Amino acid sequence: MQRLRWVDAEGRRLPVLVGGDPAAPPAVLVPGLSDGLTPVSLPATQALLREVPLPLRHFFAIAVSYGDRQSDEPPPSTADLADEVAGALEQLSDRPAWLLAHSMGAMVAQHLAATRPDLVAGLVLSATTGVADERLRTVLTEWQDAVVARDWTGFARAALDASYTGREHARRQVLLRAAPPPGHPDDRIARHVALTAAALHHDAREVLGDIARPTLVLSGEHDPLCPPDAGRTLAAAIPGARFAVLDGLAHGFPEQAPRRFAGHVLDFLAAAGAPGIGSAPSSAAPR
Repeated sequence: MQRLRWVDAEGRRLPVLVGGDPAAPPAVLVPGLSDGLTPVSLPATQALLREVPLPLRHFFAIAVSYGDRQSDEPPPSTADLADEVAGALEQLSDRPAWLLAHSMGAMVAQHLAATRPDLVAGLVLSATTGVADERLRTVLTEWQDAVVARDWTGFARAALDASYTGREHARRQVLLRAAPPPGHPDDRIARHVALTAAALHHDAREVLGDIARPTLVLSGEHDPLCPPDAGRTLAAAIPGARFAVLDGLAHGFPEQAPRRFAGHVLDFLAAAGAPGIGSAPSSAAPR
């Protein structure tokens, strides 16, 4: 995903990365909280997305970032952010897109699918919830406090503890001790704070029943932000949604176990009739 574009949506300027064949079905990476500090306009983020993520290699992939806000503006809601993504999709695609959305991005995707079904072919919601609860607020507030205090090592350690398990957790602890994380400027700290506010106040319960597109909800067994019970409740509220738990994993399971994650996603896409995804033996049976 190497082509950076800018689009105007909801009065804001949004950076967008695109990759793959424009004639292929579109699929969108809906950004989560990490978009605050690392929007796709940054070269470092573009380097991470140089290769199209495994589940999207059959698609025209789109990675969008949210727009900046003025210091005197109120923080957005997840519904407001969904309007931004909708505005971008109206310009970037001539047909409904498949949404791959993680954590806070999946909160945004809930509103997008409910209010703009014309833009959505189906959605994968990973490590998320239909409504923010005390567990989520506790972790996100801890992260925000570290970011505002510019305690980058503390923030990285807290995010690592919530995101990874087992050997991957241990490996990343070693890397963190060897190379402390870089800092971020004030404008990106402000982005993080604004997006945190959106996640802290997320509540899509009134619109979840309006989602009429194929939906897969995935949870990590040891996710402290959005545990499996939150994912199960979310899936039950969306008509026809499938639900699966990834055993032994936490909030960052798409990154820690990309092939397991892709197996669930590709099985779902095949069952939902996504173009270009042939039926295949299930590589990751839902639980």
